[in-house]
Amino acid sequence: MSMPAKVVGEDKVKKSPSYVKPWLGLKYLFKKPVTIKIPYEKIEPAPKYRGFHTLDWKKCVGCNFCGQICPARAIEMTWIEIDGKMEKRPHPKIDYGRCTFCQFCVDVCPTGALGFIESYILTTTGEEEELVLYDWVPIHPDKFKEIQEEFKDWRYPVEKIDVNEETGEVTYYLRNGEIFKFKIVGYGIRPPKPQTQPKKEEKKSE
Repeated sequence: MSMPAKVVGEDKVKKSPSYVKPWLGLKYLFKKPVTIKIPYEKIEPAPKYRGFHTLDWKKCVGCNFCGQICPARAIEMTWIEIDGKMEKRPHPKIDYGRCTFCQFCVDVCPTGALGFIESYILTTTGEEEELVLYDWVPIHPDKFKEIQEEFKDWRYPVEKIDVNEETGEVTYYLRNGEIFKFKIVGYGIRPPKPQTQPKKEEKKSE
């Protein structure tokens, strides 16, 4: 049998007082900080830095490999309608409140539809309506790169997202002034059931 570990009490620990150590911290007053003031300051990320996601909607086949491999459960397959026409396959919606940026989802994507870009800065004032920025269906990589090259500040490409809870309509206000609209009609792998309108009661003839 192993002997139980003994814990030495604090009263038996010898503590040697030091009059120098408290003053050692003063040297950091004359050194430059290692942090930056985001978003007012910027630093160029390393090449192929694992930043925000991009998505080629035409290449995405809705296989949900990304959702299955995600360790943080940050991906939800979403059925989308554009201009009154529903996409043939669901697309991943990513919650950056949960995402760890491991990019396992990108590695497992069989068609290369899901990717990532170096932009990494997403800050808000903390208002509740701004929290929707952290939950989005990524935009096309070419559009993301276009915005990144235009501003070169490594920030999120969307300034504002409006979501109509009743109709499911989502509006992206991109930083370059463009507006992108689509409608969320359901979640999951299986297509949502078509909404059936209630039949109107026939007027009884007098």
